[in-house]
Amino acid sequence: MANNVMATPPVAERPPVAATDPLIRPHLDPRPDDPHYLVLKDLRDYLEGRRTDEAVRVLDYGAGHSPYRSLFPRAEYRRADCEPYPGLDYVVDADGRIRAPDRHFDVVLSTQVAEHLFNPGFYFREAFRVLRPGGRLIVTTHGIWPDHGAPHDYQRWTAAGLARDLGQAGFDHVRTAKLTGDRRAHLFLLLEAWNGIDAKKSPRHRLLARLLAGTLRRFRPALHRWADRRLTRFRIVELDATHANGPPFYLLVAAEAMRPDPSAPAGGAANPPTTHA
Repeated sequence: MANNVMATPPVAERPPVAATDPLIRPHLDPRPDDPHYLVLKDLRDYLEGRRTDEAVRVLDYGAGHSPYRSLFPRAEYRRADCEPYPGLDYVVDADGRIRAPDRHFDVVLSTQVAEHLFNPGFYFREAFRVLRPGGRLIVTTHGIWPDHGAPHDYQRWTAAGLARDLGQAGFDHVRTAKLTGDRRAHLFLLLEAWNGIDAKKSPRHRLLARLLAGTLRRFRPALHRWADRRLTRFRIVELDATHANGPPFYLLVAAEAMRPDPSAPAGGAANPPTTHA
């Protein structure tokens, strides 16, 4: 499978898949006038580097509306969530379990889910259970981010902390990355702070909020384009085996990890995913 090489992808062009759904389009096709463009662009491009055209079995674990489904165009794609989204294949029960077979999937995809889980360790072990030996988990979550309960928001990770938790769940070949870091993250948070000024306190605050909102609408796309030109090195930073290099301040953390394959040569990488007819 070509995506076993976990190199930082180049800045990707807009995907060919038309994303007209307003719940999906900002994730799959982020644009500079979108409020969360900096983060969603970096996240989409990280996941773009993990896409595959192979006919693999994928579990979107905490799927929501599955905005990244088109990155696996030939997959047998299954979706699981605890909320009643349309078209789910599995409902996550109160204990966090899913009624999926052991050792079945080639890829488990988890995007911005782990921070909402009461017991993320169990979630990672369940992902391990349903992966075949040599299968891989692709997980992204928050490093620094405001509270956003959906319905709950329990934790944040460092890159080293996420690598530790995946190792404790049984995974190996853990590779981590920091997304939207350093000055790119600072710019995002500054724009968020401007956008979040409370306009309800007084006429003066309401006037200030209106002025800032108009300024943001006018200049935010240009600031986002400037960040893409000048702050590229902080977009996706692949880490070494210590999981501690790269910028100390980052909004997202990502990891790719594999379920050990006893049949793989000693010291070698896991086998590529099986292609399913």
